[in-house]
Parts: sequence; C-alpha cells; structure tokens
Amino acid sequence: MGTTVRARAVVPIDVAGSVRIPQCIRGIRGSAVGPPPRKSQNPERSLARRAVIVYALHVHNIATAFAPETAVPISRPSLVPETTFVVRRAQLVDVLQLAALVNGYAAERLLLPRTTEQVALALDNYVVAVDAGGRVLACAALEEYSPSVAEISSVAVDRQFQGAGLGSQMVHAAEQVARLRGFVQVFAMSLAERFFTSLGYAVVALEGYPEKVVRYERLAAEGVSIVPRRCFAKSLA
Repeated sequence: MGTTVRARAVVPIDVAGSVRIPQCIRGIRGSAVGPPPRKSQNPERSLARRAVIVYALHVHNIATAFAPETAVPISRPSLVPETTFVVRRAQLVDVLQLAALVNGYAAERLLLPRTTEQVALALDNYVVAVDAGGRVLACAALEEYSPSVAEISSVAVDRQFQGAGLGSQMVHAAEQVARLRGFVQVFAMSLAERFFTSLGYAVVALEGYPEKVVRYERLAAEGVSIVPRRCFAKSLA
C-alpha cells in the first residue's frame, strides 16, 4: 500500500476501516503483544469481558464515513527502521496493541491509562499507524467534549519509531475525524508544548473546559496520579 525509500516513507490513508468478523476475533485472541491471557478464575467476569468485545464488534462494524486523502510523505531520521506506515481508523484486531501502547506511557504518568475494554468500546474514536505486518506504531483518540468541541487524547508513538513524524500524522488524522463529525474546535492536554504549537495549537486556560477539570478531580479522588499538563486548543473552522 506504499513504497519504502531510504529517506522517507510514503503513507497512504486507508479509508475503508472495514473488518471481517472472523479476522477480528482471531486478531484479538492471537495478538503478539504481551503474554497470552490467563483463564479467568471468575466465570462471571470472563463472560462479562466476552460481552464487552461482542458489543464492541457490533458497534464498530456500523459503517463510518472517513474521507480519503492523498499520500503523505513522512521524513525519517536514519536511526528509524525502514518501514512503510499506513494511517487508518483503528480496527478490532488493534485493541490489545492499542492498550499496550497507551498504557506503556501511562506507566510513566505521561498519558491516562486505558483498559482493554475501554479501548474496545471506544474503538471508532481511534486512529492508528501500522506497518505492513499490522503492528501498531502510533495512535491517537478523539473524544467528544460537547456538540462542537472534541478532545484529542492518547497520542502515543512506539519509541522505536519516534522522530518519524507519526505523532503529527496521528493528530492530523484525529482532526480529520473531528471535521467529519462536525466539531469546530479540538483541544488536548499535554506536556509536549512545542509539538502541539508546531501543529497550530495555542495554549489556553484549562478553566475553559470545566468538565475536564471535574474529570481530573474525580480521577485524583480515585487514586489516579495526575501530572499537571498544559491545555492546547485549535479551531477547525
């Protein structure tokens, strides 16, 4: 779906986002990320987990429009492995890898943690960059904040592929989804000020998003460690 060259990789946008059910189920059970899941000692909990995945499978296979784009070149430093990246909407086969990628940074308090169930149920909100073998190299999520405003969250890039422009591609892809859904503004909470300002975001006061403040307070009360982040916003109009 693309051509790998020494200085850069061509990244076409895959707009289909469709997955056949048997392939999705095999992908979730057979992912190479992490050890095989242990059998649950609690049959009711095991049944609940299966119900979550089945529900996500039903919801995710509802058709979603995603406008096509032209191929996007990504400059890559020489230390980044030669790989062809494809940017597309997330699929069920990506769930375990998405959770592992996000939670790797959550362990360092750079992102908020996400359970596998949370990722599966919100799968239509994720965009990913994958290699030819289906390995998730980067991701981002779009969460509705209000009818006109959405938050870009969970922006993460595999450390081996940092510096290849994948983070920027994830943010741009999330912005495209936001436009298709009718949002006129997006915002993000991050420690990476230079990254977001380079993409046209401006530093704004978090108080402008009171529901986000309430959510942080609730997470802190639940024992989740919250590192102070700056708030960045961008108009899509």
